[in-house]
Amino acid sequence: MQQDEFRKWLVAQGQTEATASSRASSARRVEQYLGDLDELFAQEDRDSVLNRFAYTAEDERAERPNPSPVPIDGVLRTGLASLQQALKLYHSFLTEQSNVPDKAEHQALVDRLTREEVEAAMQECDQLGLKAFLARGGFASPQVWVSDEGKDQTYPAKATVAAALGHLPDGRALAAKEFFNGFGEAQSFAKLETLGFQIIRKGTNGKDDAFTRESIEGAMDAYEEFRRSGAHADAFSSFGEPKDFWVRSSRPRQDKRFPTKPIVGYLLGKASNTFNGGWSQPGDAAARLHSAGYIIVDQHDTPLPLPEQHTHLVRGAERARLVALNYFIEPAREAGLHSVTIRAGDLHDMSGLVKNWANVCQALEKEAFQQLASVPAPTRTGPERSTTTEYTFVLTQDGKAKDRSMSQATKFETTNLILYGPPGTGKTYQTAWEAVRLCLGDTVAADLLGENKRNQLMAEYRRLMSEGRIEFVTFHQSMSYEEFVEGLRPGIDEDDLSENGAGFRLEPVAGIFQRVVRRAEASAWDGASTGQDADEAMPDAPELDVAVSVPPETDSLDNRDRQPQQGLENDLFTVGQLPPVRDGTFRKLAQNVAQELAQAHPQGFSLQQYREALVSAGRETGIEPTGGWEKHNMPTWASHPDQAWLVPADAAVAASSNPRTNGGQQTSGVSVRVEHNTSAAHVLIIDEINRANISKVFGELITLLEPDKRLGRRDEIQLSLPYSKKRFGVPPNLHIIGTMNTADRSIALLDTALRRRFTFKELMPNPAVLSPNVGGINLQKLLTTINDRIEYLFDREHQIGHAYFTGCKSAEEVEDVMRHKVIPLLSEYFYEDWSKVAAVLGDGPQGPSRFLEARRLTAPPGIAADDFSGERLRWRVKDKFDFSEFAA
Repeated sequence: MQQDEFRKWLVAQGQTEATASSRASSARRVEQYLGDLDELFAQEDRDSVLNRFAYTAEDERAERPNPSPVPIDGVLRTGLASLQQALKLYHSFLTEQSNVPDKAEHQALVDRLTREEVEAAMQECDQLGLKAFLARGGFASPQVWVSDEGKDQTYPAKATVAAALGHLPDGRALAAKEFFNGFGEAQSFAKLETLGFQIIRKGTNGKDDAFTRESIEGAMDAYEEFRRSGAHADAFSSFGEPKDFWVRSSRPRQDKRFPTKPIVGYLLGKASNTFNGGWSQPGDAAARLHSAGYIIVDQHDTPLPLPEQHTHLVRGAERARLVALNYFIEPAREAGLHSVTIRAGDLHDMSGLVKNWANVCQALEKEAFQQLASVPAPTRTGPERSTTTEYTFVLTQDGKAKDRSMSQATKFETTNLILYGPPGTGKTYQTAWEAVRLCLGDTVAADLLGENKRNQLMAEYRRLMSEGRIEFVTFHQSMSYEEFVEGLRPGIDEDDLSENGAGFRLEPVAGIFQRVVRRAEASAWDGASTGQDADEAMPDAPELDVAVSVPPETDSLDNRDRQPQQGLENDLFTVGQLPPVRDGTFRKLAQNVAQELAQAHPQGFSLQQYREALVSAGRETGIEPTGGWEKHNMPTWASHPDQAWLVPADAAVAASSNPRTNGGQQTSGVSVRVEHNTSAAHVLIIDEINRANISKVFGELITLLEPDKRLGRRDEIQLSLPYSKKRFGVPPNLHIIGTMNTADRSIALLDTALRRRFTFKELMPNPAVLSPNVGGINLQKLLTTINDRIEYLFDREHQIGHAYFTGCKSAEEVEDVMRHKVIPLLSEYFYEDWSKVAAVLGDGPQGPSRFLEARRLTAPPGIAADDFSGERLRWRVKDKFDFSEFAA
């Protein structure tokens, strides 16, 4: 940082010498922990830097720890606020001192580039020659190049983008030091790929023969032999224990983690003291493996995020292609599979990317990946370019694509997802996040990730539930079709009244699935949930509207307003063809009711008939107007601000000329006010989906869940419901998320028809999210040990989830969880076989007694002890637990 210049600038701004020195000292202190501030602000925007020091009054009341890497003496909130102020001032100083655009302005310039400007920069390079072209902007020898697909000529990628900026209107070419203040590689490469150019890396960055997948996996094989038998000791013995960097194998192995340094040392024949195991430099071990498309992980096998300051690390679409090839395509090909499906969100997280789903999807769709992996174009399912988008590639065993002309499958945006795993693995939280993401989009949901954002996430979740966009139901063994879809309920037949009582009849009543389908269907009319135009979203779907036939002797609108109920009950209403209306749920219901009445009564129907039919349909489907039925007091000739109401014929001219009432469309005869209600995705959450009899609950509707069988899709299917005889289909904007506890019932027993129509995502225990020291107890070690023993004695589906311990803040709380939750769950798992429960907890009749203690039982008189095989033990849960095996 420019400490002296900063201090002088502060004084020039009116601050005292003492204050200026204090601010400069605070900024310098931050620099000691975050690195050079000039470089930091060049790479990150101001707010992202300041957020590292954010600490609110609520944080203070909750006694949350220091969020920053800078130690604070004294009051934490005050100290962090002082550092924030110093950083704000230093950012202002940098902005004023430099004429170079900041990061946001730079990014905006890059976003404006088209192929025309890039091709013009390439022509400049041809005219000047490569050496002069680089020297003009002060660019060093490039390692990354760009070419147009199908052409052999290559150009320096970053220098080409910097020169292309000069061809924008009112633009100027930037030198190497100006371009993102000396950086900009990642932005350049991403933009070039977006424009359809190909990125090529040259030099020792993982493209040389030493770092092919075969050679890397071969080095891992050798390291496994070294672990088992001491073979290859001359290559591996000089390397100590790894500290921070491991690499994940792409082949099935008992332990897929390998330390980066010995693997690279084996491949290059280098000693341990001649290079580093990390990735801060291109020649470091983790950097080489990363560039070869391998996943760099921590000691818990969690992918490490890519540090922004290490711009030499491969990112974006290029990174996604390499990881997809190594961890999906080639393993599936080796296993002899006919095809492999890649979920964009999984590949994104494995690649170490952050909020870069679109780039991942782009990588899988482009021809560059098809050439790299020797596969034809994929078929795609799920939302367009989202975390849940899935790409299925057909594989050929000889590595050669036989059908490169295969077109992509029809796009579907529907999500059918089941989250499964042992109890306590975060399925409830993940379900809420997935539901919010589907309703509000990836960008909003990404900002709600993490335990510290849980309250915000659940607030959005509850809001969406209150709006009817998220519906929750729990399946159980007694769940039936009549509850879920449609059933008959008793009602009173008022036409059969007598002095002695009332008539009785059975009426069809909509179940929860039909109600949420109707809401989603009505909300799908403007196509917003699919990202399509309204006309494209629901093609060939003309809408019928209510038209009012007004007697000629009726007075003006003003008179109708004064006497709304007089002389109108017997007026006849007919249904006329009007332009499509694409708005809210109740509006759609009202139109459906009018259409059905018109078909049943071709000569017209009364307002009273319409009112009764609408109320009955609304109660049947669970749909009612804003404010409830008590406020829906027809006829009301004044438009309600939130709903659609009937308007008399003599008001049609005024309504059709008012853009607020009918979108400015000219209609004849009658107009109905339309308040556009943003159509949106709806989500049905089915908890414990494996506990019900799926065939019994869904019945004939199971087929309608398939994305291509949804309304408006290529193979749309509608069925007649058995009781109401109404036509029924499932709209594409209804997403279904199920949860399944694998300890309750094996995944293999789930209905096959449902398995074929859902994507399955496994959620397993993650000890890494737990603290290594809670009151002297290492929760990570405790959970890992227990689960290892459970898997050995039982299976992996009955492990203990990390969520049981996430709220523990003291040793007493850990003991409480073990006593009242974990041990009872283990006894249920092992059917009260306490010897196995003891084995999981590390207790035994001969060894130490930590959680359980055993007392030998003697045989009753007259019964020989050897009449029973083995000794008989009485197990008891101890009053005080011993956690010494799991000491922090």
